[in-house]
Amino acid sequence: MKRLFALMLSIIMLLSISVPVYAREPRKVTVAFPNLADNRLYVVNEDGSLGGMMYEYFENLGKCAGWDIQYVVDDMETLFDSFLNGDIDIMGSTGYSEGMDEYADYPSLSSGFDYTCLVVQNDNIDITSGDLTSLDNKTVAISSTQEKNGKEKVLEDFCDSNQIHLDIKVYESHLDYFNALKNGETDMILIGSAARGSDMRIVTRFADSPYYTVVSKDKPEILRELNAALYTMHAMSQDYMDQLENKYMKGNDSLANAFTAEEKTYLREKGTLTAVLPKTSYGASDKLGVNGNYSCLDADIAQYFCSEIGISVNYIVTDTLDQAIEMVKEKKADFLPLMITHPGSEDTYSELQLFPYNTPEQMRVTANPSSNKPVLVLPQYEQNLPEMDALLDDYEKVLYCSSAVECLEYVSEGRATETILDNFAAQYLLMESSYPNLSITPTDLKLTTMTLAAPASADTNLLTILEKAVLNMNASEIDDTVYQRMITEQTNASVTLTAFFKKHVISISAALLAVIVFILSCIAVVLISRVRQKSMQETLAERERSEKELSRALERANVATEAKTRFLSNVSHEMRTPLNGISGMLTLMQNEESAQKNKEYLEKARISCSQLLSLINSVLDMSRIESGRETLSPESFHMSTILEELHAMLSIQAESRNIRMDINGASIPDRTLIGDCVKLKQILSNVIVNAIKFTPEGGRITLTAEEKAPNGKGEILYLFECRDNGIGMTKEFMKTMFQPFSRSVEADKMQISGTGLGLSVIKGLVDLMHGTIDVDSQKGKGSVFRIILPFPEEPDIKEESSAESESQEEPKDSAALLQGKRVLVTEDNELNLEITEQFLEIMGIESSPARDGAEAVDMFSSSPSGTFDAILMDIQMPKMDGYEATKAIRSLPREDAASVPIIAITANAFREDMERALSCGMNDHLSKPVDVKKLQEILIKYCCGRE
Repeated sequence: MKRLFALMLSIIMLLSISVPVYAREPRKVTVAFPNLADNRLYVVNEDGSLGGMMYEYFENLGKCAGWDIQYVVDDMETLFDSFLNGDIDIMGSTGYSEGMDEYADYPSLSSGFDYTCLVVQNDNIDITSGDLTSLDNKTVAISSTQEKNGKEKVLEDFCDSNQIHLDIKVYESHLDYFNALKNGETDMILIGSAARGSDMRIVTRFADSPYYTVVSKDKPEILRELNAALYTMHAMSQDYMDQLENKYMKGNDSLANAFTAEEKTYLREKGTLTAVLPKTSYGASDKLGVNGNYSCLDADIAQYFCSEIGISVNYIVTDTLDQAIEMVKEKKADFLPLMITHPGSEDTYSELQLFPYNTPEQMRVTANPSSNKPVLVLPQYEQNLPEMDALLDDYEKVLYCSSAVECLEYVSEGRATETILDNFAAQYLLMESSYPNLSITPTDLKLTTMTLAAPASADTNLLTILEKAVLNMNASEIDDTVYQRMITEQTNASVTLTAFFKKHVISISAALLAVIVFILSCIAVVLISRVRQKSMQETLAERERSEKELSRALERANVATEAKTRFLSNVSHEMRTPLNGISGMLTLMQNEESAQKNKEYLEKARISCSQLLSLINSVLDMSRIESGRETLSPESFHMSTILEELHAMLSIQAESRNIRMDINGASIPDRTLIGDCVKLKQILSNVIVNAIKFTPEGGRITLTAEEKAPNGKGEILYLFECRDNGIGMTKEFMKTMFQPFSRSVEADKMQISGTGLGLSVIKGLVDLMHGTIDVDSQKGKGSVFRIILPFPEEPDIKEESSAESESQEEPKDSAALLQGKRVLVTEDNELNLEITEQFLEIMGIESSPARDGAEAVDMFSSSPSGTFDAILMDIQMPKMDGYEATKAIRSLPREDAASVPIIAITANAFREDMERALSCGMNDHLSKPVDVKKLQEILIKYCCGRE
């Protein structure tokens, strides 16, 4: 893909050079290139030459667009001002923000993805990457620009969701913000992943977002060419930006960064690890236990792993491998560095935790010349291996020996034709002992595994540390360790051979020549084997990665499909029930002449509408909670008032099923509290309604509210206990009761309506309000829900005088205030327009319709000043939406343009929709379906000045 990309770029350049008669002059385009210290995106070298990821990106972008790029190098603030003024054409690595829309045009495609992350200096050992507990009570630097862009709020939400505390420090100067990390004023810095320095290590990341290459405002030709170039780059290489980021942004992958704080503490207290070395190890018999000289392959491997972990190692020695294994089982040693295992042998080591780290190829060692009647000799541990079954049929006879050394002796002495040993054992033993009549060739078999063993009952920290060390291990480094040991043994042996050669020059000259040839052959075989092994390992690793990715993708797809199916099934069923009620009542009305009957039908249709709206609200609540967009709206309230309203709201529903409902809160002191009383009522009403659903007729429901002692934050804790004697819940259902769309088998059998969202919404809102919820239930005996929520008490505020309060009282006939008022209704849906006009007519208001935002602006601007007392504005409309229309009206040069009340009437019911409506100049916000009483109240408020 990279070659194709380079080839296409070359073709573009050749075309622009080879046909100068017809080609246009390259457009000169200025590009901002900030001079930043220690930055991998933008690099300005001492000789003035440029480099870095964005330099390579702009060079390729210029070739695709046919531009002559002129780089403008300066500090970031100066470049940004020049770009806003239009003096610089292009600026890269820019995130999207509404404020930039006024000064820049964004292309259709993003340049890549950036994510907000917390980083530390590479040498920081107190904070572990991926271990959020190590972040607690640490300090973080952010810039004032990040604070303005809402990054501080993102960081605070991240801390809240992960229950960690960070001390956030804001720096006005960009330089001071960077230096805060380097000089140790703060432990971490909040930064975009692409902007971090080479000396910084990512601890954790969140809030992924695209970044763009933007064009200064009102330069359509450059924007058009930029879009074409980006499309060309994406078409040629889908992962081009990923390749650039891997090339320039590779981070610090030290194993020490993967240890948790607890594991680091364990290593500091441990001080050293103990490895057990058996004398039966390759070349170890005469090199262990002599003045502390531990020179063997086992010791080399133990030293390798301990150096990777960052801890020293000491050794204990045993005569045999079995003794070494017993030392590990009894926890007299921390680990055995080298144990040869084969498939199926793991079960024989139940008291050991095995960590396989290398699977050498099997080598065929044969006598020269070979026999016509081949006899195979194998080590005892290869007996009964399924992998050998197909191979054994080729031999007249198969023998088994106790060790690899004995197998080689059988072949060398002619008692067997050949043997099959693992690569390292075969080459090591052939180098250690001279077998001039033996030759070695590779096979495709892999029968044994080099394994590290530790006590199965060892400290969990030790086992996870060894696991991470093995996972972090580079397989080629183990190969190098083995080959280096072979070279060392051969070098040591050469001294003895030299002395021996001097004594027996004539008799061993031929043997020495054979040994030299043999060594050269071994080196060639080793090199070939390493190349083949590395190639096979890479192929297998790539295949394994692909299979894992496919497996994970399939699993995610299955889960998503199942959740989608469950959601659609539940919501479809629940929506059809009230829709059927509405449709049925309207059909009955068409064939009914009795006014009284039609009134009853209308009331039942209205109830079904309320049920449908409640269902939609539940789905939206769950969506906002799961996406983290749900927020609290604190206000003053009295707990006694909340309980009274709950009783008024739900008593009729309970009485209709002959259920006694009691709400007890008389013992609660009369305090003025601060909190989101709407969500409090939603939580308690959902709990009570749920109890009503699952309590048979004649049952009883009791909600008890009780004030508890304040918590450590000065908030008063309130315990709400809802107890019923209904059907109860099973233990199996209680494990999943708070998961979305979770419904009990009993609910389906009894045909109790519901989507399975009620308890999920309750749990989400309780968590949002920093409360707790627990449930006790027994099938057939009822359930008890206990909810604890904190609320601060409002400070004492002097009440307004009664005279002032009386002056603000509304007249008894509020609707009379709206008689003769004129309202401009902006709505593109004919049915909604008719409904709104009928509502206004009932209130005595004269309405004028506009079918879209542009028509509303025209009607208002062409009417005399003061014609309209208010404007009702839909949001999603053709030609011009409600936001644009409001801005256009507010900008008109007339006296009432800034003062006329504009109220949004829209199906966009989220808080951010309300905030956006207010930010563009609207006075208030009503969500559809419109409640006529709320519409009347809000018009009285803005048209008559009455609260």
